[in-house]
Amino acid sequence: MVNIELEMAGSGSGSSSGDTTPKRNSSELSSPKIPSSHSDYSLADNGYGELSISQVVIRSDFFNESAEKQSRIILDRFNEGIGKNSAFTDSPALGRGLSRVDISYFVLGHRNQVAELFDPRGQRFSTVLSADPTVTIKYIGPVSKTANYYGAYGKHVLNVPAGYYAKALSKNRPVIYGEGPHVIIDPTFQFDERTGFVNQQEPFVSHSTIHILRIPAGKIAKVWVGTQPKILESRREPYIFDDPQFKLVAPEGAVKASLFLNSSDTFIEHGSIKRIIPHTGEVAITYNNGILTIISPPKDGKPVFIDSPTHNFEGFISTSLQTCLFPSKETKHQSLLDNKSATSDEINLKIFQTRDSLRVGVVLVVAFKIVDPELAITKLGKEGIINHIENVSFADMGKSIQLSTLQEVMYFNQTKPGGPIDDNVQTIQDRVKGNLARDLLEFGVELQRLQIETMKVLDTEIAKKLAGQSVTSAEYTTKQATLVKEYDIKTTEARLKAETDNIALAQKNQAVIAESQAKLQSAQKEAEALLIAADAQRKAQEMQGELFTKYPILAEIELAKIKAQALKGATLYITPQDAGNFMNSPLVYVDQLMNKQQITKK
Repeated sequence: MVNIELEMAGSGSGSSSGDTTPKRNSSELSSPKIPSSHSDYSLADNGYGELSISQVVIRSDFFNESAEKQSRIILDRFNEGIGKNSAFTDSPALGRGLSRVDISYFVLGHRNQVAELFDPRGQRFSTVLSADPTVTIKYIGPVSKTANYYGAYGKHVLNVPAGYYAKALSKNRPVIYGEGPHVIIDPTFQFDERTGFVNQQEPFVSHSTIHILRIPAGKIAKVWVGTQPKILESRREPYIFDDPQFKLVAPEGAVKASLFLNSSDTFIEHGSIKRIIPHTGEVAITYNNGILTIISPPKDGKPVFIDSPTHNFEGFISTSLQTCLFPSKETKHQSLLDNKSATSDEINLKIFQTRDSLRVGVVLVVAFKIVDPELAITKLGKEGIINHIENVSFADMGKSIQLSTLQEVMYFNQTKPGGPIDDNVQTIQDRVKGNLARDLLEFGVELQRLQIETMKVLDTEIAKKLAGQSVTSAEYTTKQATLVKEYDIKTTEARLKAETDNIALAQKNQAVIAESQAKLQSAQKEAEALLIAADAQRKAQEMQGELFTKYPILAEIELAKIKAQALKGATLYITPQDAGNFMNSPLVYVDQLMNKQQITKK
């Protein structure tokens, strides 16, 4: 356990005028807490309990005051205890007159090595004369009120710029001051203005046993505190350590910008701590005291931390779909080593013999997925899974090819494992894929796809005949395809013509129907018009009859009009006997004449 207590710097009484260095007890400075060693993996808890910034950085208690008040506070604290024994006076007549200084300056002197500050405010001043030979008064010189550092004989003024820390020593122990003015009364105080200021934004500030660590977002830090390793994640507040055994582990040849590691790295090891981030589609392989432990991607999205010296990380293994081309590169390389004079076919192809004694070379495409990583690694080992799949695939393929003719092999086209195996079915695809899927599942591997990528007949003569047959077959296929195309074209043309004729006929029928409908509608309109006219005439006659009944004189008038109309253009022959009647009453005469005509017609 680290037990450090910083005392307040001071002279005599051991106090610092205006500054208070916080004391820290043993409980505050206890070693940071990390997860104890255990055999199980767990998520990290980085609440290590390290110090806060306020516990190691001394703050100025008058940093926010005005410039005038800051000057008064500096003078009061720097000159505390001097009283009437000042080395300066503002009356030149009472001492040795000195040159004026700018209003932005203090003047520094001492009486018997007791340092004193004086503010002449741009006026004349002087040092005090003393007749006592044991008293030594000396003027040291002017100092700027904004100077970063000045002082003498154990009294110091430190003006830390904004955004900076000041690294100093007190009693040979490190102290750090925050931004603002500080008055330090301490004869053991040491500060180097050239190297003492450091930017607060530096990622790593180290001052003897005090260490301030700011980890940027997306980074992590590996540190040692004594013999304890720690992996620190990024956070807003800095990590503070006050321990002489603290050490930051940076990458080889790292500069300030690369003191840290990427937090997205899938595996980081530091001492007994392992930080693991398995991605989706993979799992981490670890051995806890020699016992296989599979770590899947955590559901909460946080890294997995293991803190155990006997829990080792082996690597990652993919659980997503993988596609391999066999023979693999390793197999080809081994074939070349075994037979320096091997041909390219013997290296690049796996050679089998069919039932009809023909040699064929094949290249297989196998797609698979590891569904039980623990079972697969336990039985095969991490490096033996691919080798086992290749060997089993070729073993099953060789057995099936030996039981098949070349023609059966050439028609190998099924690509996915089917249902249960029927022993009576002799197709090569069923024999290979079904058996291979069943064999691999016993080792935690699920077969997704099996396909012959390349097949080559190694007998030259047979290959030529097959090539000739292929050409003939291709010609027949081409002719058949041409005929099919022509048939499709003719069929399409006939269908288009029939559709065109049907469309024309349908349009003609629609025109006839439309015309008939128009005539029918016209006749209906005319009939409706006649009915309306007849009805109107009937109603008019009814109204006229009612009118004549009500007013008989109108009927006589109308009758006279009719008779006049009838007589219009007519020639009347009146006999002498009827002349008197006609003259007396022409209308009566005409009526009598007409009645006689009607009787005659009857």
